[in-house]
Amino acid sequence: MKRKQTPTLVPSSVHVELGDMVSANKQIGGSDSRLFNTWLIDSAMRSIWLHPETSDEVRNSQHLSVIVALHGFKPQNEIEAMLAAQAIAMHHASMEASRRAMLPDQPFEMTQALRKSAANSSRAFCELVDALDRRRGKTSQQRVTVEHVHVHAGGQAIVGTVESGTTGGGVRAGSGEEPRASPAGLAHDATVGAVVPPVWSANPKRQPVPIAGDEGKGSLPNARRRQHRP
Repeated sequence: MKRKQTPTLVPSSVHVELGDMVSANKQIGGSDSRLFNTWLIDSAMRSIWLHPETSDEVRNSQHLSVIVALHGFKPQNEIEAMLAAQAIAMHHASMEASRRAMLPDQPFEMTQALRKSAANSSRAFCELVDALDRRRGKTSQQRVTVEHVHVHAGGQAIVGTVESGTTGGGVRAGSGEEPRASPAGLAHDATVGAVVPPVWSANPKRQPVPIAGDEGKGSLPNARRRQHRP
């Protein structure tokens, strides 16, 4: 009697009709090479986990969604295309880990591990998108626009970039520029608090130091020690 064999679930071959989309000028794969574009799309498609019993219709729709996502990045060269494909793979990993974390009847530790994996994949996705933006020169730089500047009596204002390594006055050390506000002016500026009277010295003028004159003027002794000869 022959033993009954259990049929294995082998996914049927899926053919995605790409047409001219693969060889288009840097719209999907970022390269003029059809071979590179096909390899990149196939690699991004394989990052999706599909059940072996998934129908061909669902499988085709998933694969076409990858093509749409790659086209949304609009890669201009092969490097940008690979960054886009990795970002799509991290998106798939984050969504799959989140889906598995919601499965019932599983240990709490497993749920926490899956959620952590989803968060890490999502963070990696954001880093890849930022890297792509930096490569394209789209990084945002914080700028502060000063519309009104009020300079009071005795004070000074600096318009420009203040570099690091500055002195207490807010200018670069060794530049020869004066600080933003004169210390003497701050003592008489009512906007910084009570007016502080200036502190004067008890002696209005300095007394000159007397010179000894010619007292005791004479030749100095020879500093060398005399040698006693026999």
